[in-house]
Amino acid sequence: MQDEQKKFQEKLSELLSYARNHENKVTMKEVRDFFEDFALDEQKVTFVCEYLTMEQVDVADYEPGVVPEETEKEKKKPEFSEEELRALQQYLDELPETETPSEEETAELYRKAAEGDSLAKSMLVQLWLPKVIETAKEMHTRDFFLMDLVQEGNVGLLVALESVVKAETAEQAIDAAVRETISDFMEEHRVQKHKDNTVVNKVNRLKDAIEELSDGDDMDFSVAELSAYLDMSVEEIEDILRIAGEEP
Repeated sequence: MQDEQKKFQEKLSELLSYARNHENKVTMKEVRDFFEDFALDEQKVTFVCEYLTMEQVDVADYEPGVVPEETEKEKKKPEFSEEELRALQQYLDELPETETPSEEETAELYRKAAEGDSLAKSMLVQLWLPKVIETAKEMHTRDFFLMDLVQEGNVGLLVALESVVKAETAEQAIDAAVRETISDFMEEHRVQKHKDNTVVNKVNRLKDAIEELSDGDDMDFSVAELSAYLDMSVEEIEDILRIAGEEP
């Protein structure tokens, strides 16, 4: 197992050297070709790309924090967890019962809302709450708790209603705002997760390097030696050591 890991690390170093000799640029095809003997799955390919990105290498067709399309499809699911269903039902039970207005009445509500009528906006909120739920369900993946998406969509709904200026386009504008707010929340979550994973990867790389250099003995090498071994700056290694709870 250790031999396999060592071979992988050596191949990773070879790929980094290759990228350095090609203006710090590689393609996804080159990444896959480099590791064709390792039969990497998408998760490991993503790890390699994250490592290269961390080393300031531009990987064409790779976007940090973006889940590969096939993985994203796997994460989409029509059903929800029991916890999500319970939370959703409790939320639905707390919603006030309202009669659905006719098309003419709805158009009048949008017209009054565009004029700044607070009561019309309040009535439109009640009309839109179930629609926000459906939008949240549509955009939901297992990376997110359904009610978190619903709450974000509600924020987008309230902001959109305060910005209504044209009754004719209000419905489309509100729908777009709800979707954009949920989408922004999901993207922020993915980016933060990517950052967290990058830090974890750095910590793991550092721990592996320390174990290899010390060979089971006490640490008898400097941070500068670690810097040369890992091709990281001294400042970066000191930051990682602090994250790992070690003194630089």
